[in-house]
Amino acid sequence: MKHVFAKPFEFEGKEYKDVTLDLESLTGHDISAVKREWTASGNFSAMPVTDSDFCAAVAARASKLPIDFFYALPAKEYAKLTQAVSNFLLA
Repeated sequence: MKHVFAKPFEFEGKEYKDVTLDLESLTGHDISAVKREWTASGNFSAMPVTDSDFCAAVAARASKLPIDFFYALPAKEYAKLTQAVSNFLLA
């Protein structure tokens, strides 16, 4: 899945016009690993796939970008991306 930003986004000195999330390549092992890391950080949700922070962690894994990239996004872009990840996992 390719997400084009409404306007270019700068992170760690590099400009991004879009980000590609290779969600289709993720395995159960990937999702389980993300969940273990996410819960080890003190997070909890009865339905992690609906939690925006969990979905941001999945997006980080699918894009091979650091989680801080997603946390630094403008709120609207963060919400769009995490909702798209949630929709993908729930479909």
